Amino acid sequence: MSVIATSNKIREILSKGPELQLMTGEQYKESLRDGRRVIDAQGNEVKDVVTHPSTKRSVENLAKVYDMQFDPSTRDITTFVSSQDGKRYSTGWLIPRTKEDLKLRREMLRLSTFHTFGVFGRPNDYGALMSMGMLSIIDKMEAENPEYAENVRRFVDFCQKHNVMSSDLVPDVQTDKNLPPDQKQGTLRIVEERPDGVVLCGAKPCGSVGVQGHFATISTATSPNLKADAAIWCAVPINSPGLTLVLRESTISPDYEFEDHPIDSFGEELDNMMIFDHVFVPREYLFSVGNFNLLGLYRESGALAHWHILSRLMYRAEIFMGAAQSIVDVLGTSSFQGVRDSVAEVISYHAALKAHILASEEEAENWNGLLVPSTDFLTAGRLHSIVHYPRVMHILRDLSGQGLISRFTSKAWDHPEIGPLLESYLPGAGVTAKEKNRFFNFIWDLACSSHSTRVALFENTNSTNAPVVQAELYRSYKRKEPVDHIRDYLNLPSTNLEVKKLYKHDLK
Repeated sequence: MSVIATSNKIREILSKGPELQLMTGEQYKESLRDGRRVIDAQGNEVKDVVTHPSTKRSVENLAKVYDMQFDPSTRDITTFVSSQDGKRYSTGWLIPRTKEDLKLRREMLRLSTFHTFGVFGRPNDYGALMSMGMLSIIDKMEAENPEYAENVRRFVDFCQKHNVMSSDLVPDVQTDKNLPPDQKQGTLRIVEERPDGVVLCGAKPCGSVGVQGHFATISTATSPNLKADAAIWCAVPINSPGLTLVLRESTISPDYEFEDHPIDSFGEELDNMMIFDHVFVPREYLFSVGNFNLLGLYRESGALAHWHILSRLMYRAEIFMGAAQSIVDVLGTSSFQGVRDSVAEVISYHAALKAHILASEEEAENWNGLLVPSTDFLTAGRLHSIVHYPRVMHILRDLSGQGLISRFTSKAWDHPEIGPLLESYLPGAGVTAKEKNRFFNFIWDLACSSHSTRVALFENTNSTNAPVVQAELYRSYKRKEPVDHIRDYLNLPSTNLEVKKLYKHDLK
């Protein structure tokens, strides 16, 4: 299927639905049947991502969020009414220009986070923020090439009007760090320039929800030392000829049932590597080519994405808080002071992340017509979220005690001899033994399973890890005023405290 056919297929599918600019869950699933090439962990071609065991449940899960756009109880959260044409569009593609816009986007994020319990780090509404990040620095792109800047605007407009889901691809593939960028064979680069577009070869890693999306938006904002042929920002349809998505091994089983795995039975994002074998990208999807001024602008172009990431972690922390209290209630351990102290730590984690988010929105700045939350508070909040996340996971496991070990499958409970004994021996406080078992299956999926470990790894390295964020916080957080006040009070010589951008070598 050609690149143009991607847009045509989406238009065709929308034309058959209740609204021309919003997809139902079934329309979303049908839109993924577009000839994309996917290889599963067993090395087999995936003929249909909608029905394949590795991807079916995650597609179903995301389709439910699409259906929320038509549910009267959630419609005013998942969609917004355009002031330009009076039509409803997905909140995921709402360009934040006011604090009310940020709040509505955050309400949408809370809905999707609670729907998946936060284990989908790239929910339906996330991918749009990479494109909007480009809009927020559009002046820098306009200075390079006004045509490319207009391409960004048109792409965002198309995606908004066609309810598209996109995946963002920023880092380069992991390889020998001693090699210079131009000697790394996997680096995505332009191998041919044509009047109507460019041809790409190489790879991009960690394409979370790439297999479930329509487009991948690509930038090289964390790659400051690239040559001109690898400095490219663009959008690529997932079904582009020559593009192959290779799935990693799944951390869940397609046979999981709700009773035994209340979270993992709904699937996972299933990261993939995107391999580009002479993939043609039409000129209309090019946003920047060979512009060294954009290299290293991760903090700026990713500010809205970082706000989304921290907001999602704030809502995950709210879930962790509820889980911690529920463990105490189910086990009847609330009278122990040590238990209360542990729950209080989880409460504090949630409150701290919420404070950073609200402060970032209160001090948001206008960047080229977009309201961007304060990067000072986002950076500080992201550091806090990463550093304390493992401690919160430990608390959930510690509070649970043997509840995470004394878990038994549905088949064990159905056994005519064993089931009644388990019911008799293992009741909780105010819940039956089987209800308690289901609850600790939930906690297992949230904090102990292979899938939860993958999510923890994702949270640790998502949008750079703690040392890089910490270094950025030191360099960029505004503190000149109190420094000057102290030095003036003590009659000390003045100092030139310079707030610097991210050092390039940190992202080598």
